[in-house]
Amino acid sequence: MMGRVFHTSDWHLGRQLGRHRRDNEFDAVLDEIIEIATDFAPDVIVHSGDLFDGPRPGLDDMRRAAQALRRLEAIAPTVVVAGNHDTAHVLAFLQFVLSDMGNREEDQVQVRFATDARPSGLLMAEYPGAGGELTLRVGALPYLHPNRFAYDFVDPAMVTAAYAQRMRAVQADVYHRLAVGRSARDILVFAAHLFVEGAMPSYSERRFSIEADYAIATADLPAVDYGALGHIHKPQPVARAGFPAHYAGSPLQLDFGETRDIKSVVLAEIAPGHAPRIELVPLDSGRRLIRLEGTLEEIAHRAGSVGDAWVKAVVNVDASTSSLADTIAKMLPAATVVAIEERRPESAGRLLDRDVTVQELPGVDDLLRDYLPSRGITGLALDCAMETFVQLRAESDLEDPAPCCEETLLTAALACEQEVGR
Repeated sequence: MMGRVFHTSDWHLGRQLGRHRRDNEFDAVLDEIIEIATDFAPDVIVHSGDLFDGPRPGLDDMRRAAQALRRLEAIAPTVVVAGNHDTAHVLAFLQFVLSDMGNREEDQVQVRFATDARPSGLLMAEYPGAGGELTLRVGALPYLHPNRFAYDFVDPAMVTAAYAQRMRAVQADVYHRLAVGRSARDILVFAAHLFVEGAMPSYSERRFSIEADYAIATADLPAVDYGALGHIHKPQPVARAGFPAHYAGSPLQLDFGETRDIKSVVLAEIAPGHAPRIELVPLDSGRRLIRLEGTLEEIAHRAGSVGDAWVKAVVNVDASTSSLADTIAKMLPAATVVAIEERRPESAGRLLDRDVTVQELPGVDDLLRDYLPSRGITGLALDCAMETFVQLRAESDLEDPAPCCEETLLTAALACEQEVGR
């Protein structure tokens, strides 16, 4: 008797390469994911966070997510964990859409969203497996922002403890709730969106969220039968003996730091008391991201093998030339040239044309992070300030603001900075 878990993650619907949308790629890879899930016939499907790329997804991306989740729930009950790019308000609206605008009863909707990290709101779900011979228990933990860590700790001292200590307590609480009354026929699944120490990021993740100070110790992960993890975009297992867990990773290469990543979904077959059988099924739908580097002659030599792809070219030149963009474009007629960077021995330069992504230029986050140390803000205080800035930009501008408003965020950042100074 084995229970089956289908694990996908980090879709980042709405992610662009500069001004270029990737709708066709997202549609193709979602079709591929659903086809694999249909063939696998799982008992439960887990999406471990970052359904969207930002807190205000467009209508096309909301429609894309709703249609994909509706198709997945027709295969098996589906649990979606809120990631650091998701918001409870957006996921609540998506839940409303999936219920046919409230016309389907709650027990008829087979998609459940884990958005509440408070003890009273943690998602604990049970699903039959192996034809009713087993029960899969899923404990879902959404992403907990270091600067708005909303959790009702029994010990008041934990409120001001370091992030790793608080996360240790939260995960212990999740495991306790998941394992209470467990029988020999129960399979425990921990679904979470977090950064585990030793995981290899792709660096398309938000830099703040993968700082060492906010890494989860592998020893603190709960002793479950399978850990379905999200947040890190490179598919990989978690390096801890006796803890069978995987990052499913993103289904598409999201930036040029992921050109070597093979994207996949995870198929886990689990028998109580035994190590799960894990299979990574590669995803082939997305266009390749290719970084071409060298002289024009060297790039021309490689150009014939590029074909249909997204391309970033880093060109070694002796002097700047206005025709470089046209030259590269003619070498790569089937590709989309996203960025061209000139690299000269005496200085670094950049040539922009209509296809150059603005993401390749320093963003306001990077500029702020470079500026604050000059004003004496460093270490954890710098991290607190940067996370606050990110959250302020992500906050909704609706008349009814999110529970964690700007004032609360600033208060948390100041409290964190004072704590660091002690």
